[in-house]
Amino acid sequence: MDRFATLSGVLAILLWSMSVALTRSLSESLGPFGAAASIYTVSGILVWMVGGKPSLRGESAAYLIICGLLFIFYMVAFSLAIGLAHTRQQTLELGLVNYLWPSLTLLFAVPLLKLRVRWWIWPGAVLAFAGVLWAISGGHGLNIHQMMRNVRGNPVAYGLALGAAVSWALYSNLVRVLCKGKGVLPLFLLATGGVLWALYFTYSSSRISLTLPAILELLAMGAVTAVSYQCWDIAMKKGNATLVAALSYFTPLSSILIAGLWLHTLPGASFWPGVLMVVGGSLLCWTASRGKSLSG
Repeated sequence: MDRFATLSGVLAILLWSMSVALTRSLSESLGPFGAAASIYTVSGILVWMVGGKPSLRGESAAYLIICGLLFIFYMVAFSLAIGLAHTRQQTLELGLVNYLWPSLTLLFAVPLLKLRVRWWIWPGAVLAFAGVLWAISGGHGLNIHQMMRNVRGNPVAYGLALGAAVSWALYSNLVRVLCKGKGVLPLFLLATGGVLWALYFTYSSSRISLTLPAILELLAMGAVTAVSYQCWDIAMKKGNATLVAALSYFTPLSSILIAGLWLHTLPGASFWPGVLMVVGGSLLCWTASRGKSLSG
């Protein structure tokens, strides 16, 4: 097990905490299609420049096609879901739906990676997910009727967020199984940008107007995206994927907190019990899988 690769995954989690805030902020300046297309084009170029020209030699067709499609779908679905949120509060709700992927990653690892786990991984996953629900609901429990009203008011955005969660959980496991070389992350990022530019020119009626704050946010988001996904790829291929997936339960909470500060939509004091629930659930998941992970 490569410790550096595992630490790379932890860095990716920290950087992803900024993604909801910056994506939403840019979407308000450039529109959902323009913001997402710009982010992944910039990040793809940065990864190419830092990591060098990617090579298809030695990579399987299954990796290029299956992982490539899952990667592109996740990026497009997540960016558009955040961009299509009707309000900033709904942005936080969509971020929560997207962050089902950590628990799904662990669950998919059981059949896909033949992961052997101790029984308490299941209550750990439930506790961590309940903590996310607690934090996003302001500590007042889960109001199913209100949630259904929200979904009916913006079904495309919520559907995209859920699809993003499933696709990223599958990608995180399958990249470990199917990738035989260094991977072609820059090509996946640039392909994502290409798809989003096509959607922008086909469906968007708004024009991109780059202000200095928008340019700075775009460069920051491009760099965050480039570094985080490069680190995540390294962690999934060579690191302790189960530990990283368990720690990723921290991402929705830190992301919501950062987004709240950035977008001036702060959660109340009841946010913190959710933090403790997520920490406890993450520790349970870690101990339940510790020593039973598959090495890269």
